Amino acid sequence: MARHSKAAVVPKPNDPLVIKDIEIPELVPGSILLKVANAGVCGTDVHLWHGKLTGVPYPLILGHEVVGTVEDLGSGQTKDLDAGQIEIGDRVTFHDVTKTCYSCWNCLVAKAPTKCTNREVYGITRDSSKFPFLIGGYSEYMYLTPGTHMMSIPENVSFNGAISAGCALPTAVHAATRSPLTWGANVAVQGAGPVGLMIAMIAKVNGARTVTSIDQAPNRLELAEEFGATHTLNIREGTVEDRKKFLRDISNGHGPDIVYEATGAARAIPEGIELVREGGTYTICGQYTDSGTVEVRPHLMNRKHLDIRTVWGTETVHVYRAIKTIAENYDRFPFEKLVTHRFPLRDAQKALEAQEKLISIKAVIAPNG
Repeated sequence: MARHSKAAVVPKPNDPLVIKDIEIPELVPGSILLKVANAGVCGTDVHLWHGKLTGVPYPLILGHEVVGTVEDLGSGQTKDLDAGQIEIGDRVTFHDVTKTCYSCWNCLVAKAPTKCTNREVYGITRDSSKFPFLIGGYSEYMYLTPGTHMMSIPENVSFNGAISAGCALPTAVHAATRSPLTWGANVAVQGAGPVGLMIAMIAKVNGARTVTSIDQAPNRLELAEEFGATHTLNIREGTVEDRKKFLRDISNGHGPDIVYEATGAARAIPEGIELVREGGTYTICGQYTDSGTVEVRPHLMNRKHLDIRTVWGTETVHVYRAIKTIAENYDRFPFEKLVTHRFPLRDAQKALEAQEKLISIKAVIAPNG
């Protein structure tokens, strides 16, 4: 078994990543040593690199989207969420939230466990200078502590397929469950990045009548059509009024029942409020970091009798459903096609920069080749 692991470390915000050699600690009962196959490069990783999230310890090993092979196990039995026994050599993934207390006010009273005040997340809030050190996926090996919620990767799904949607699909699952998505709904999705693409796919799987993807990148809009979009709109072509008319024309004059914001840009919010039909729902899930302020018209929201929903983080159930959705629709949608760029560990810095510049749809780091 390996005794050391190379890892790409962020020393402090905005510093270039440094490759370090880290000793692998001894496994404790219930822990898992994971040989990382793919670590997804998430937009959140870019924000973490720039220090835009609070409560993050540095030095930090990034990587909360991870798939790999079980290299070794601590003593005792370890099972996945389907109660299957996990063995050495198994292909697995896991929920990146390694701790939710279910005892704080947010968990018990507000029923908002994604806002747990004691929440800990691999590759985001865990300190790489403290045991067990290897707590992010930008590493050859990752140390998964006891209680990590594990999922076996279905046989028909490759590592690229399993990582293709990263945390985007669980986020999309959360967004869908927070909104009144029903069979026959007319849906519009602002943004055709990973989250937007996955929302379009979920809407299609759940029987939406129309799914309109809205973006400014032609290649992303083309990909949206492969992931369930029945229509696409490029915001560089036409006006907000043109888009409103188009969406009304394809929905019997009413407009979308649900509009999802998955852009990460605050400036998309006023348009989303304009686009959704009267009595409809606007679900915001792209504002994970602060993209600034915009002017909105409260009177318009009130006059349209809108239901405004927001989404923060994911629960284990969302990751579980995401993996099952990929497996059940693997022949229907080109999940592997989402992985457009692949980097060795030594080029982790280049991977972050590719994600920041939107060069990739989904970039992954393959620490072990």
